[in-house]
Amino acid sequence: MPAEVVTEAEQVPRRARYLVPRGLPRRGEIIAACVVLVVLAHVLFAQLTIILAVVFYLVTKLTRWRVSWLSVPVVAAVAWTAAVGPRAAAAGFGDGPAQVARYLGASGQQASHLLHFTAAFAGMDRWLPRQLPLAIVTGAAEAALASWLSWLHTDERNMPPARPGLIVAARRAVTVRAIRAGSVVTRDGGCLGVEAGSGTRVALAWSEAAGGISVCGSAEQDVLTTSFQLVHAAVRRRKPVLALDLTSDPDLPARLGAVCTEAGAPLQVFGPAGPACYEPFRYGDPARRAALITAMLSWEGPGRQYRRSCVAYLEDVFELLDAAPGDPRVPVLDEVIHLLNPTAMRARMEYVPAAYPRRAALAERTRVSMSLIYAEPATTAQLTRQLRELRASDFGRWLRPSSHGPAAEIDLGRAVTERDVVLFRLGGPDPRAASAAMLTRLICEDLLAAGAALRGIGVDGDGLVWLPECGSLPRRAVTDMIARGPGTGLPVLAATTFPQVAAELAELTNVVVAHRMTDAATAGQLAAVAGTSTDPPLGAGEFLLAVKNPPRLVPRAQLVRARIPAPRPAAAPPHRALDAPQHWEGA
Repeated sequence: MPAEVVTEAEQVPRRARYLVPRGLPRRGEIIAACVVLVVLAHVLFAQLTIILAVVFYLVTKLTRWRVSWLSVPVVAAVAWTAAVGPRAAAAGFGDGPAQVARYLGASGQQASHLLHFTAAFAGMDRWLPRQLPLAIVTGAAEAALASWLSWLHTDERNMPPARPGLIVAARRAVTVRAIRAGSVVTRDGGCLGVEAGSGTRVALAWSEAAGGISVCGSAEQDVLTTSFQLVHAAVRRRKPVLALDLTSDPDLPARLGAVCTEAGAPLQVFGPAGPACYEPFRYGDPARRAALITAMLSWEGPGRQYRRSCVAYLEDVFELLDAAPGDPRVPVLDEVIHLLNPTAMRARMEYVPAAYPRRAALAERTRVSMSLIYAEPATTAQLTRQLRELRASDFGRWLRPSSHGPAAEIDLGRAVTERDVVLFRLGGPDPRAASAAMLTRLICEDLLAAGAALRGIGVDGDGLVWLPECGSLPRRAVTDMIARGPGTGLPVLAATTFPQVAAELAELTNVVVAHRMTDAATAGQLAAVAGTSTDPPLGAGEFLLAVKNPPRLVPRAQLVRARIPAPRPAAAPPHRALDAPQHWEGA
């Protein structure tokens, strides 16, 4: 189960508090009297201070700058005071109030002076400007006090957000420039963008990503850019990256190739145009290879009752291929299709050496399998038909051994240990074709098997499994890879634009990166998982980052696209977004 985060209900917003209790009798009259006394005292003894305090307070409210901006005039005033001398500044600040106090306190003339108090300000043009150095300091302090009182008397929900100041703007500009220059690698993770309020980098640590990452949003380009940013950082760190792409984005192979070239990471691409070959059922335990083939086939329809018999038959076929191997240049699938004929299986059994330890047991098992097929030919009919269709497809011609040696053959276990990057391009002209669906199921099963192998020997894969549009993948395979990722060191980076998939992924993964969702219900679910509010909605290019364990939330950040080397145009079909999940609701 994913770790819990502090929900919005537990993060109670700060309520307004009042220095003068609201229930106090005649509260309004008391406050009004205090205000009159404060204004009168300033008019008589601190005229410049109140003017500057009002100006500073209005600037703070109108610009929505943080109160810390008042340190700028304060520093300037302190420097001015030091320049003219502290004693001279203090004397200039006190001359005017002293003159007013002497005038109003003249012995025996208090009544007449109160009626003609303007005479107390005689010579103001000389002594008022001398107050300025220290008046700036006192005015800034009073403006800060008034701003604090305004903050204290306002509910947190009603507080307008602070506008970035000069320091924040400068820091934001530097950060944006660095990311756009390609600086996506942090000390312990990858960078996604800048935080809206502070202008600091929004980074994701690999330790946080170990529990899986979900990236979702209605804008496909934002979702792909965010996920590719993390892939970019992983490749730069020379982490193995295994990607299963059904988006048909024509630029993706070239962009990924440019990043790999820059980082010196080997890249293998499997797709309708090749060039890498993929044959995961040539080596390994017969039961595992039989499971790979049965997992990639569709068992819907009248032949599903034969699945268990086909698994047993395929195990015999693979053990027979191990005992009596054929031409290594022949694709394994061709050998399997050939041996689905009982006559061919009997002929191959004759080539098993007498010294083979399990020859007698294998002969008995093949005899039982052949008798089963003779008695019920429909047992392997669906199996044979689908394998022939796969071999005849655009993908099928790359399911063979490479003529250029093992370096051009994809082996997921070897790719993890050698820290390679592997991209499976299964979008093609029609990602819903039977061959693409079979390859999708095969690769998912192989990824799960590779993770299980790593877990079995206690090795951390230290890599990343990237699913650019996981809504078109089998749901069970995606959820299994997310659940097993923390134990294998191959966490899943799952991206989707499908609302129903996004909501479920947010519950399954440790990290949620959510862009704007046009579906209001899904946006509310994502906000609830993240522990924040959907008001105001995210804008274009904005996202929220929520980490469940350890808890961390960045409620509003701006995506910054990192520069990568200019890719060469890819010869691929035009981009076409999928309309709805094809496999997510299924097994």
